[in-house]
Amino acid sequence: MRFSFLTILSAVAALGDALPSVVQIRDVPSDNLSQFKFWVQYAAASYCQADYTAQVGTKVSCTTGNCPDVEEAGATIIYDFSNSTATDTAGYIAVDTTNKAIVLAFRGSYSVRNWFADASFPYIDPDLCDGCFAELGFWSSWTNVRDDVNAQLEDALSQNPDYELVIVGHSLGAAVATLAAADLRTKGHESAKLYAFASPRVANPTLAKFITAQNNNYRFTHQDDPVPKLPLIAMGYAHVSPEYWITSADNTTVTASDIDVVEGVLSLDGNSGTGVPLISDFHAHHWYFEKTDACLNNDLPFKR
Repeated sequence: MRFSFLTILSAVAALGDALPSVVQIRDVPSDNLSQFKFWVQYAAASYCQADYTAQVGTKVSCTTGNCPDVEEAGATIIYDFSNSTATDTAGYIAVDTTNKAIVLAFRGSYSVRNWFADASFPYIDPDLCDGCFAELGFWSSWTNVRDDVNAQLEDALSQNPDYELVIVGHSLGAAVATLAAADLRTKGHESAKLYAFASPRVANPTLAKFITAQNNNYRFTHQDDPVPKLPLIAMGYAHVSPEYWITSADNTTVTASDIDVVEGVLSLDGNSGTGVPLISDFHAHHWYFEKTDACLNNDLPFKR
């Protein structure tokens, strides 16, 4: 069965006491904060057309000025992908010699095909573990570019064997990044780090627990952002744990005390505890340490 993204976003999902919530909440260490603010800039850059349609050798940059630390690091794009698949999966791979990292970044929703991927809520078996199921659109968005991305990553990592693999994304990009990280870890990249900002749920509880157990997951939500509340728990979906819930207002400097770390793949605390998903709360979706999707046009970001 398919579910309309906008219909569900507007619907009242009365979860109430439907699921028990066994949750531990702790403050985020202050020394991690600078890392969070740095890696989100790679996700921000993925929205800039100059990056996801870049020529090899182009420096990662943001026309809206929201990735200054990445620009200062001098990261170089070695591969880009966009507008070549049914799901219009877009992003880039960059080499960051300053931080010794190979970065795989996925762009969030920007086109009609992206929104189709967002709205494809049926399950598919990704063949990652027994009883594991992923959301069809998000998994397809990854597998449509997987072979070429894998080849580029293998080449980059073989040339830089002491570099870490970091996978980032915001919104739809975070969903694809989450499943890409899970898949790549099963193929020899066990230590790959994931920074997922504003990700919707991507998995059934079994797969969510599997990805959680892989470790090196940093999944961020902000206030009452409606996107991480979808697809609904009542539809059989769960989140990768832990959740780093940003509680500060839009367009403010985030401090360590503004982030709660919430444990549990079926938690009803953190972002999930702020009520039903509402379009009127969508403003929170843009702000993850900065206006992450600032490179999007001000008009409706739809293209074929």
